[in-house]
This record gives sequence, structure tokens and C-alpha cells, in this order.
Amino acid sequence: MTLYIRPEEGETSEMFLDAGENLGVGGSSLYCSCGIDHICTGYYLSEDEGEDFPEESEHVKLHTQDCVTGFEIDGKLFVTDCEGCKKKLRRYEDWIWNHRNLIRDYLKIRIDQEKVWADYEHTKNLLAGIG
Repeated sequence: MTLYIRPEEGETSEMFLDAGENLGVGGSSLYCSCGIDHICTGYYLSEDEGEDFPEESEHVKLHTQDCVTGFEIDGKLFVTDCEGCKKKLRRYEDWIWNHRNLIRDYLKIRIDQEKVWADYEHTKNLLAGIG
């Protein structure tokens, strides 16, 4: 098990970022919710191939790795190593944690209901000679 440290006030935790990997997207270029175009300069873009590299600015961030990664929440793309995205993600992390009892209760009810529906479908299939 990974041992996490408590994040500073207002920072997204590594726990939340690690959990977001399951929702992950990646590519040679990702445009994040902060309005920054994150571009890889590693494997996908190479000076040897004669590519013109954009200048890094407040709207373009160059990455030396082969791929930029992130994940989507609420229709917004958050790049994992973008400081602005990390600050914005804290809002979602705090909401989830502050509403954990509601979320837990909802998931229990939903899982129980999904089991009832699955049992019903299984019975229909048995009666139809499918199962």
C-alpha cells in the first residue's frame, strides 16, 4: 500500500491523482481546463524530424516525456502535472470527501438494486432457456 502524505491546504492529494489514473487519457498533446496546451517534446515530436516547436508560454507548456496524461471530471480535462489543474481538482476532492456519507449510502443502494436487476434478468434468461 502506498503511504501518502497530507497535502498542503488547497492542494490536490496524490491519492486523488492516483485514483484519477483509472479515468486516464493520454496523448502527445492535451488541452487542459486551465486553457493550456500541453505538448510532449519526447517521442512524438522530435527536432530531428524537423518539427517546429512552439514557444513555451502561459498558454503552451512543453513536456520532455513521451506522453501527457490527465483525466476528465465533469466534462473538464485535467492534466496530471499542471499546477492550475491540481488546484482546480481540489474542489472536486473536497466535495467528494465532504459528501462521503451520501456517496457511500448511494453506492450501497445502487449496488443492491443492480443485484436485484441482475437476478431478475437471470430468471428471465432461465425461463427463456438461455441460461
